[in-house]
Amino acid sequence: MPLLSAGLGISFAPEWTEGLPNRAFELKAVRGIDFRIGLGVAWNKEDPTASRDDIVDIARSLARPGR
Repeated sequence: MPLLSAGLGISFAPEWTEGLPNRAFELKAVRGIDFRIGLGVAWNKEDPTASRDDIVDIARSLARPGR
């Protein structure tokens, strides 16, 4: 979002960005397209932390079966 706020180009932005305080860009709804993105989770095996485990658990709970 920093590049958008700086006026550098256009982007797809998730709906939650509508609630950002002091948003310096305009949002327009895009209808009629099926837009999906793939996400991954990576971490350093040498640094096992509770917060890492929480993030991995959340990612797994949100993942769709077969993906």
